[in-house]
Amino acid sequence: MILLYHALQTRYSTHKQRSWIITTLSSATMSLCSAPFVFDVLFSRGDITALQPRLDLAALICRTFQGFLLADLVAGCRYYRRHITIGWGWIHHSAYIVLLHYMIQRGWAPGFCLCAVMELPTFQLSLSFLHPRLRHDLLFCASFFATRIIFHLFVFGIFCSPAGVSLAQGSRLPATFLALAFPGHLVWFAQSVRGAIRRRHRSVRKRDMPRAAFLNQALVCATLVSVDDMTPLWERGNMPISTM
Repeated sequence: MILLYHALQTRYSTHKQRSWIITTLSSATMSLCSAPFVFDVLFSRGDITALQPRLDLAALICRTFQGFLLADLVAGCRYYRRHITIGWGWIHHSAYIVLLHYMIQRGWAPGFCLCAVMELPTFQLSLSFLHPRLRHDLLFCASFFATRIIFHLFVFGIFCSPAGVSLAQGSRLPATFLALAFPGHLVWFAQSVRGAIRRRHRSVRKRDMPRAAFLNQALVCATLVSVDDMTPLWERGNMPISTM
């Protein structure tokens, strides 16, 4: 993964862009790998018992995600240290590395892979940092709401049900983990919506600036023309240029 970072980092000019390379690879991989687990549940209309364990595949996916998290910390220490924060960097990545190991040991890896589709908005966000022309606020907010709000609540309800508790060998910890993560998703969603509205207003103002400048210039010209005799410009009719 670090070799992939080295191969791709020459394509991007700023440290901030380069800090999103591994996140882009990670979120794209996890979103794709979640597909069979999501299809199991959605095609069975929310029946968690239809989730195929695929324990070896699920464990491999979780180990891969651990590798991405560790690679991001290692590369960040060397190349983009100021973009690795304490909260969303060191604490978040380290906690997930430990949590994933615990979930693999308990046989809960398929449940995590089911939730990995929530990495889809992360992929859209990271891609927009690498290629700003691909930024689409409405699409990002829609995918975030669909995965990290609606789907999150859906999966939480599943793991609170008797069938979900049975799948977790009688434990309510998966539901607890989902409940603890949900407030963070709400905060992030609210910030995303506010940011999208702010950027929208900024773009509207930018688009209206040439029109406003033209109107101001026309007003100045009208004032200069009519200042001699205080006659409004529209009442003068056709005046010779030499009298202006």
